[in-house]
Amino acid sequence: MNEERRLHPRVARPFEGTWKGASGTTRCRIADISTGGCFVQTLALPAAGETTVVTVAIGDSHAITFTGTVVYVDPGMGFAVQFAPLASASADELRRLLTALMADRASV
Repeated sequence: MNEERRLHPRVARPFEGTWKGASGTTRCRIADISTGGCFVQTLALPAAGETTVVTVAIGDSHAITFTGTVVYVDPGMGFAVQFAPLASASADELRRLLTALMADRASV
């Protein structure tokens, strides 16, 4: 049985983005996101425990940037990031976005 370990509800929807680690900046797709972290789909992989900066594109002209720690790596798929504590403005912006996306998904 797979037990859900996430503390925060997530939105499983693709977003374009980038991630920056020790080896530089790479374009990626964000497969799911919550206020606690996200899963980054990419072929270039950081090491578990590495600090990374993830930028998520929201629409055509807006992006949100988060710093976090790589908590696990899935070769061929990507990696999971746990966000560092968010500044209140970033946390509020992310909560508003996730609430809107969850409401939009529930109405479908």
